[in-house]
Amino acid sequence: MKNIKGFSLIELMITLTIISIVLSYAMPSFYQLKLNKLMENERNRLTVSLNFARNYAVNSQQHVIICPSSSGSSCDNESKWFGGWIIFLDSNKNRKLDSDELLLQHENAMKNEIIATSSQYRQKIRYNGMGFSPGTNLSINFCDDRGSEFAKSIILNNAGRIKQSKPISGNVCN
Repeated sequence: MKNIKGFSLIELMITLTIISIVLSYAMPSFYQLKLNKLMENERNRLTVSLNFARNYAVNSQQHVIICPSSSGSSCDNESKWFGGWIIFLDSNKNRKLDSDELLLQHENAMKNEIIATSSQYRQKIRYNGMGFSPGTNLSINFCDDRGSEFAKSIILNNAGRIKQSKPISGNVCN
């Protein structure tokens, strides 16, 4: 009789049990990692668009508007950035995308897990030819189903500079 080497059924069952226990502890960490990466990606995508709008305004010496837009053809009258946004040249300074104005960029909606909102009082961002964004400072808050503890923000000041940080107020995800 030959000596056959291999695993017995009991050894395989014990190995699979240990692997399943280890994975059950690791899965919540993977989910947290996934949500953190999604939020970082979406926040960076909006930051890149804000920088593009500011640079275009400075280089062209014209007014450029960036605003939430789910349609891609006009600004929404809401402060919900997660539905997508547009950037356009505002040659007549009416803060609306007219038929004779150039649409510079259209970004699609964010991933479903991420909610990004700003103040209802500043729904559009206008950059002038000097790169300034006159008006009040703007915070765009990014939230997911984990709540305010894991929220992130983009803060835009009147000079047009962008800063990524934690939200200023603690109750931003409601």
